[in-house]
Amino acid sequence: MTVKRVGKTTIEAALPGEAAIEALADPKVVERGREVARSGAVSDLVRRGDQLTAAVAGSEDAPYRVTVRLTDRGVADYRCTCPYEWGGACKHVVAALLAAGKPGAVAERPTLRRLLDDLPREVLADLLVRRAEADPDLAGWIEVELAATPGSGPVDPAPIAAQARTLLARKARHYWDDYESAGPSGELHELVEKAVPFLEAGDGRNALKVLVAVAEPFIEQWLGEMAETDEDMYLLFEDLGRMMAEAVLMSDLSEAERDDLFETVDGWQAELSEYGPEGFSIALSALAAGWEGPALQSVLGGKAASLPETETDLIAVRLRVLAAAERTDEYLNLARAAGDDAAYAGMLVRLGRIDEAVAHAAKHLTDPGDVLDLAQRLHKAGHPDRALDLARSSLRRPDLTESGGTAVLARWLRDEAAALKRRDLALEGARAAFAESHSLDDYKAARTIAGKGWASLRDDLLTILAGANFADDRIAILLEEGLVGDAMRAAEFSREAYVDDAVLHRLAEAALGSDPAWVARFAESRAEPFLKGGSSRLYERAAAWLAHARRAYLAQGQHKEWAPRIEALITENKRRHSLRPKLEALR
Repeated sequence: MTVKRVGKTTIEAALPGEAAIEALADPKVVERGREVARSGAVSDLVRRGDQLTAAVAGSEDAPYRVTVRLTDRGVADYRCTCPYEWGGACKHVVAALLAAGKPGAVAERPTLRRLLDDLPREVLADLLVRRAEADPDLAGWIEVELAATPGSGPVDPAPIAAQARTLLARKARHYWDDYESAGPSGELHELVEKAVPFLEAGDGRNALKVLVAVAEPFIEQWLGEMAETDEDMYLLFEDLGRMMAEAVLMSDLSEAERDDLFETVDGWQAELSEYGPEGFSIALSALAAGWEGPALQSVLGGKAASLPETETDLIAVRLRVLAAAERTDEYLNLARAAGDDAAYAGMLVRLGRIDEAVAHAAKHLTDPGDVLDLAQRLHKAGHPDRALDLARSSLRRPDLTESGGTAVLARWLRDEAAALKRRDLALEGARAAFAESHSLDDYKAARTIAGKGWASLRDDLLTILAGANFADDRIAILLEEGLVGDAMRAAEFSREAYVDDAVLHRLAEAALGSDPAWVARFAESRAEPFLKGGSSRLYERAAAWLAHARRAYLAQGQHKEWAPRIEALITENKRRHSLRPKLEALR
């Protein structure tokens, strides 16, 4: 099963464009996804709020089920029931998203929350009882909900531990980053997430009960069955340890409770040390250090002091705890002393000190992601114009743009400025986004925003494209503008690691009328490696290119030249039984 989380969601999320889809997977996987989408294997496309689901026919009798959670013009996370685990999205996820982009392909349905809100309590209870007969895990999940509901008293860890053992028995996989899943096991993630509301409310005691209830069976299962074979599940120990450190630092544990927990966690770490995971080290540091260190107390009080190196790993944890407890002055003092300029500026926005936040960002923030995060905070806090101005001024800073990674910030400026009718800023963002990405999606977005002023911006963007060393969408953009000759030259001398085969097919079709001799040479050169591929899928690609070559020969009146060429290929490949009929059809 493939699962990945890549961002935050909004209910009004739009379907992602091709550039966003391509960013989810390896180029070869994207191409296979296109083939799956073109084959008609995607069905049952349904959208409920920010969730898109689909069935995708594959090698199994039952179709694979794809679930994608959408974010603003992108993807928050995805899941597929196929066994793909080689990084990035699988071809079924890609195919579902590509198919969803076709007009009328997706059926809109009410969200599950809305459906449940309309059900009378008695009907809902009856439904759950009936579903529990088919799903033996459902009763356990209901017990977990009752055991760890914020505001309902102390957490009962027993149902949580029991459900963890059930899930771990199936060797479920999932990891966490900043309280959000980034790996392949939604159910185990749901258990750990039960600690999040308590952490956000500053209730460390109940958060600890949840985390310990998950950690104990997880360690037992991992040491017993997974340690010798698992390549990446150990990363979960780091996330559990970090969350546990936060819970420790926001709890009023007695000295005896602290000592007991230290002994327990130290025992876990000792058991794990033979295999490498050090995830609980940060929890041990939190238990050992607390808040009592004199250097830390000086920093929190706004005095100059050097924090010991042992405190470095705890800084981010302490900041989260201080924020949850509304200890904002101490938060600012620690962020400043630690050099965490993004955290410092973000807290200034939270406190309404907008001018200070913007000034601090202009002087200290050098990462485009940090600038984007701050701009979004400003926008959410009711300062959209300041947010747009921050993004624009940052994109004009050489120290920021030269480091790369500004395309996401530029797209945000482009889209938000367009929504606020700030055309000048939208155009500037559009140009900046294309200047880094050289993508077709960013090119089209710039054209949409430019409107009647497109001609001058078009020339500017094409000049940028001509100067780019690498641009995977170069040929597609040139074809978009009808510059077939330039596209042909780009195809001849392309340095791009990957060019979509569909784009090259369009190029062959476009060039047929003006230079059939070039099409013949190009198509035969493209077919050659696929003829040696050894699989039916590669033979189909070879035949598709040879079909272009045939049309090019005939367009030149060279039927006599084509006939011996195709016969020679048929003879050369007479033992390749799945290829030969495809070649014979091209006589």
